[in-house]
Amino acid sequence: MNRQLLIANAFENVLEQHMPASHRMIRRLYDSWGYPVSRHIRSQLAADVVYLAMKPLEWFFLLVLYTVDRRPEDRIQAQYSGFGRKASARPDANRIG
Repeated sequence: MNRQLLIANAFENVLEQHMPASHRMIRRLYDSWGYPVSRHIRSQLAADVVYLAMKPLEWFFLLVLYTVDRRPEDRIQAQYSGFGRKASARPDANRIG
């Protein structure tokens, strides 16, 4: 799992926590279009283009994470490590304020 995907998944976790209706809509859109589009990424060049195209979104996701979360790096690392799962499962565990 690369850092870009960890950040995207942490952002999805924030959306799910703070904006569940928006998260459901975005998730349905991604589920219906994401996999079919990903099947067209068959070369190293195509993967590099997608990676670079996702960079602005990654930066936006990081901005949101650092704005709404007390420990954004913990949320990012917890995506696939299992570390901090119990804390981030509580709605206000990582929230600022």
